[in-house]
Amino acid sequence: MNDLKQALLELPTIKRIKELENFIDSNPKLNHLLNQLKTKQKQMVQAKEFHQQKQYSIYEAEYKALYNEILNYPFVEEYLDLLEEANTLLLDVSNIIEKRINSHLKD
Repeated sequence: MNDLKQALLELPTIKRIKELENFIDSNPKLNHLLNQLKTKQKQMVQAKEFHQQKQYSIYEAEYKALYNEILNYPFVEEYLDLLEEANTLLLDVSNIIEKRINSHLKD
């Protein structure tokens, strides 16, 4: 597992994500906006769970406004794209591992 972890950390995508995270961490305003975005996501989930459609719509509009403001930072769109790429990669690796474990358990 350590070899897999090390291999993933050495991927150009992961290295670039780390670089961009350093930029984000060093920018207090952007960090604040990202935290607000996460809060809006949580509020949207809660409103949806409790069938509060009107409140959900309000949170969704606020989320979209924050998201668009965050995209004004030149490297954020690249960061979000890379995160999506990394998440897809991790899901693929997870599925491969799961299939191999299940095949060994069947034998």
